[in-house]
Amino acid sequence: MTADDLTALNEQIAAMARAGLPLDQGLAGLARDLGGGKLRAVTEAIARDLRAGHPLPEALANQEGRIPAYYANLVTAGVQTGRLPEVLTTLSTYSQAVASTRATVLFALLYPAVVLVLGLGLFCLMALFILPQFKGIFQEFGLQLPWITQLVLLFGEYPVETLLLPTIGFIGVVMLGWILTRYTSWGRRTWPRLVYMIPLIGNLIRAARLSAFTDLLGMLVEYEVPLPIALRLAGAASSDPVMAGRAREVEQRLAQGMPIANAFKGLGLVPEWVAWLASTGERRGGLAPALRQIANVYRRRVTTDSTVLRTVLPPLVVIATAGFLTGFFVIALMLPMIKLLDGLSK
Repeated sequence: MTADDLTALNEQIAAMARAGLPLDQGLAGLARDLGGGKLRAVTEAIARDLRAGHPLPEALANQEGRIPAYYANLVTAGVQTGRLPEVLTTLSTYSQAVASTRATVLFALLYPAVVLVLGLGLFCLMALFILPQFKGIFQEFGLQLPWITQLVLLFGEYPVETLLLPTIGFIGVVMLGWILTRYTSWGRRTWPRLVYMIPLIGNLIRAARLSAFTDLLGMLVEYEVPLPIALRLAGAASSDPVMAGRAREVEQRLAQGMPIANAFKGLGLVPEWVAWLASTGERRGGLAPALRQIANVYRRRVTTDSTVLRTVLPPLVVIATAGFLTGFFVIALMLPMIKLLDGLSK
């Protein structure tokens, strides 16, 4: 399922849970109203399992491969705490933040991508039809083309080796990377680390995930779920496999009697200030409010970073892309003309 399909299914389940409606009947009716595709197939399958007497987390787990594993874990946490609507609302908030981030990035890169495609088209036109004429003129006058123009001419003389094969290789590398990050455990663990390294975008995505993690953890603690179990459930509900693994390690440390500040130390699950604030809240008997406050801090950071991303990234990328292409074209095209005029004047 796509992220939009999962968000739509989640919001429907949350609305039915808030209204106290029978999920099997509600989802069956919803499936009949859907046109088709994976969302309808998954909704019908869940409704069938519910009618057969399977609990909701089990019905969701049976859709492995269609629904992410963390979603069933998230529903399990909601059922165990008796706060399923609130837990699902947390997921909706997180999904909307991630979707907003994705839309912001794509919108910011759309116009630069159009500029880049048009620039590459002009580059190919110049390399294939315009600069070869300069080459013939320079040979007649016994002059030598500038090195940057000779470099562009190589693309026109050997288009397969310099343009087609590198493009095919780049597409192949992208497809291989997509397969590795989607179907291998190593790739799923590596992909979040690579994403977090991207300036501004990585911080935004990590802040959204930490906001959902701490919000859910605070909700579980508030309803008296033991802290080690709450950490395991909140970590398993994360879409980040690295965060889920670190949460299990923290759970093991807490089960061994380690203080919460020491349990978080050195794992990179949360920043040091978060561990300190959570430890202070635990000592004062206010761990759940402290975790909710941490979630609010990260939620505000997501809002601020999204605004900066929408404001700064599009003009920055456009200026960089257009500036580079324009400068390269002007130098490669004008230098031969200047050198030709200089040679004729002498």
